[in-house]
Amino acid sequence: MTVPAGGGTRILIPNQAVWCSKHVLGRYLTAALVPVLAVLTHSAFADPATFVFDIPREDLALALNQIAQQSHFEISYSAELTRGKTSPALKGLYTPGQALDMLLKGSGLQVRRIAGGALVIESGGSGVVPSGVQGPAADSAAALQLREVIVTASKREEKQREVADSVTAFSGNALSRMGAQSFRDYIGRAPGVIFQQATPGLSNVTIRGVGTTSAGPDQGQGTTGIYLNDIPLTDPSYAVSIPDIDTFDLQRVEVLRGPQGTLFGAAALGGAVNYIINPVQLDALDARLESGGSGTRHSTNVGYTVKQAVNLPIVTDVLGIRVSAIKRFDPGYLDNIGTGQTNSNSHDTEDFRINALWKVNRRVSVSFFSFYDSEKSADASYAMPSLGSLKRNSTIPEFRSFLTRIHNLKLDADVDFATLTLSGARTRKSQSAQSDFTTYFGPDASVVSDPTTRMTSLEARLTSPSGGIFEWLAGVYHGSLHELYPEPVIKNSAVLELITSDFASNETSEFGEATYRFSRQWRATVGGRYYDIRLQTKSIVGAPDAPAITAGREAGRGFTPKGSITYEPSTDFLAYALVSKGYRAGGVNLIPPLAGFPTPATYGSDSLVNYEIGVRPSWLNHRLTLDATLFFIDWSDIQLRLGRPDGYVYAANAGGAHNFGLENALNWATTANLEMQLNATFLQAEISKTTHLGNGVVLEQGARIPGAARWSAAGMATYHWNTEHRPYVTVSGRLVSKAQSSFFGAGTLSLPIMNYSVFDLRAGFNVKQCDFSLYANNIADRRGVTAAFYGGAGADPNTDRNYYLRPRTVGLLLDWHW
Repeated sequence: MTVPAGGGTRILIPNQAVWCSKHVLGRYLTAALVPVLAVLTHSAFADPATFVFDIPREDLALALNQIAQQSHFEISYSAELTRGKTSPALKGLYTPGQALDMLLKGSGLQVRRIAGGALVIESGGSGVVPSGVQGPAADSAAALQLREVIVTASKREEKQREVADSVTAFSGNALSRMGAQSFRDYIGRAPGVIFQQATPGLSNVTIRGVGTTSAGPDQGQGTTGIYLNDIPLTDPSYAVSIPDIDTFDLQRVEVLRGPQGTLFGAAALGGAVNYIINPVQLDALDARLESGGSGTRHSTNVGYTVKQAVNLPIVTDVLGIRVSAIKRFDPGYLDNIGTGQTNSNSHDTEDFRINALWKVNRRVSVSFFSFYDSEKSADASYAMPSLGSLKRNSTIPEFRSFLTRIHNLKLDADVDFATLTLSGARTRKSQSAQSDFTTYFGPDASVVSDPTTRMTSLEARLTSPSGGIFEWLAGVYHGSLHELYPEPVIKNSAVLELITSDFASNETSEFGEATYRFSRQWRATVGGRYYDIRLQTKSIVGAPDAPAITAGREAGRGFTPKGSITYEPSTDFLAYALVSKGYRAGGVNLIPPLAGFPTPATYGSDSLVNYEIGVRPSWLNHRLTLDATLFFIDWSDIQLRLGRPDGYVYAANAGGAHNFGLENALNWATTANLEMQLNATFLQAEISKTTHLGNGVVLEQGARIPGAARWSAAGMATYHWNTEHRPYVTVSGRLVSKAQSSFFGAGTLSLPIMNYSVFDLRAGFNVKQCDFSLYANNIADRRGVTAAFYGGAGADPNTDRNYYLRPRTVGLLLDWHW
C-alpha cells in the first residue's frame, strides 16, 4: 500500500506471512476460516515470484505505486527523479524486477536491490543515488525518505502534498502502526480537528471550530460530512447516527479541512471525513487476521477484538472479491448507582464488508460494495460528577444502538478523452434508544427512540486524464432521503406524549472543476457546484388523543464556488492560496404554534466562505517537511436554537461568526531509525456580532464557539531497531486547551470542557508473519472532559453531565499477514 510524504516516496508492503493466532472467538472467526483455508490451499499452487500487471500509460510515480501494491515489495525513490516522467503501458506476467525495468526503460533511471530486499530507484549509470547521496549512504538515504500518501480529495489520484487544499490522510499502514480503531484513536491527530467524544455513534467531529454543540448533533444537518468511498453518510436532517467506522482493512482515511461544497456538497460545511476501503486485488491472494485483548482501569470486564480480511482472485485479472469481518468489545468504566449496574457503558461493534470487482475488459470495470455496521452501547457514557468519580444515576439503562447498511454499484469506463464513473448507493440507518425522563415526568418515565433513514444517492462524472496542461472534472448528483423519527414519552407502558418527525428531502446538483498549468511552476484551479435542495416535513407532538400536527416545506438553491492558485518551483516547496465556500441545508421547525409568538415555520441554509494560504516546504532531502496553513472563515446566517416563552426551542438563522486559525503539521525522519510528527493548531472562533436568542438569552460579540479550543496539539515519535524481529517503540500525546460545552453568554448554560493532555505508549516486534504489540493508552489515567451538557433543572440535583476520556487501557494485539 502506498504511504507517501515530502518529496521522497517509500512504498511499504507487508511481507507474506503465516498464521500465528490459535484462538477463535465464536462465529466471527469461524465464518472467516473457510475463505482463509481456500487461500491457503490455492497458494500452494501459486507462483509468488511473478504477477499479472495491467498498468496504463500514466505518471511514473503512480505506476511505481501500483507495482508495489500488486507485488507486495518495498520500493524507495526520490520524487525529484520521477517528476515529469511518464511510464509506458505495461501488461503481462512479470517479476517485480522485470516490471520495473520495463517501466524505467528510456527514463534514465534504474532499479537496485538493497539490504533487506527493498528496491531503490536511482539515476542510471552515474553512481548517484537520489538527491545526491552517494556510495554506502544510499541505503540510509532511502530509509530516511518520508512517506507520502496518494489521496482522492479532488476526485482524482494526487500526491497529498501537491493538493491545493488542506488534507490530512491516514494510510491503512499508519493506522495499524498507531493501533487506531475508532475516531478517538486518530482523528484528533489531524491539525484543526477536535473529536468531541460523547455517545458512541453520535459524537461530533468538529473541523476549524465550525459547530454549535459539543455533546452531540444539533437539530439540523451536521457541519462535518462523513463519507464511505465517496458515499454520503450524513443525514440532511437531525442525525440518526454519525458512523464511526472501524479502521481495520482501510486503505486510508482522508480528512478534508475547510468547506468542501464544490465536490462533496451539503453537510461538508466545515470539512469532510472520507473512508476509503481497501480495493480488490485481481492478481494477488491476501489474508489478514488481527486479535487482541485489553483491560481498562475502573472496569472488571476484559475488552477484545477479532478482525479478519481475505482477498480472493476468482478469475485472475478478471474477477475477485474481498471480505472482511470485525467484532470488537470495549468494556464499560462507569457505574450506574440507579440500576446497580457496574461497567454499565460497555460498547459492542460488529462490521462486515464485501467488495467485488469485475474487470470486463481493459477499459471497463464494475464493482459492488456491501457494508454492514452495528454499534451497541448498554448504557449512556456520561457521568454525573456530583456523585463521585465515574458515577452515573438513572432509573433505567439508557441503551443506544445504531445500524448502518450500504449497497453500492459502481462502473468505471475509459472513454478515451476521460474516465466515466457511474455510482449508485442505497443506504439505510436505524437507531434504537431509551432515555430516562424521570426528571420531567416522574419515576419510570422514558423516551424511546426508533428513527430510520433511507437514502438513495446517484452520481455520474467524467474525469480527464491526469498530468496534462489542462485537467477537468464534471459531474451530476442526485440524492433522496426519507427519515422517520418517532420518540414517544412512555410511563408504566402507557404513552404520555407523542413526538414524531417525518422528513423527506431531494437534492440535485451539478458540479465541476478545472485546472490549468501555466508552466511547470504555476497552476490555477476553479470549480463550483449548483445545488437545488427541497425538504418537506411533518411533526406530531402532544397527547395521544389530541396531538398537534405541524407541516412545512423548505427549498434552497445556490452556487458554491472554489478557486485556487498554486506555485511549485520544485519538489522542495509548494505554496497555494484558496477561496472556497460551503453550505448546509435548511429545515423546518417541528413544534406546535404559540398564540402571540410568531414562530418561523422554516429556517434557511447557512454558509461560510473560507480563505486560506498554505505553504509546504521540505528540507534535508525531504527528511523534514512542514505543512502550514493560515485560514479565515466568515460564517453567516448560523443555524442556532432560539427559545420561546413556553419552553420550546426552534431553529433560526441568527448572527455570524469569524474563525481564524493557523494549522501546522511537521514530519521529521531524524535518523534511519527515528521518525517524529508534530501537529499544532491555534484557533480563534467567535461570534462576530451580538445575537439575541430569545427568553433573555444573549450572545455577546466575541462569545466563543462551543468546543472551539484555542490551542490543540498532537505529537508522535517512533524508534525502531534494525535487528531481527524489527522491534519498535512509539510514544504519542495530545494536548487540548479549555473550551465551552455550549454558547456562553447572558442567560445561557454552559460547562467547561477539554483542557487536558493524554499520552499513549506502544511497543512491538515481528516474528515471521506475525506482528505483536503491547500498548497503554491514557497512561496517566486522565479525566479529560471531552463534552458536557446540563441534564435538566427541577428536582434533579445532578444537572452536570460529563463525557470523559477512556481511562487507562492496556492491551496486547496480534496482527498476522498472509
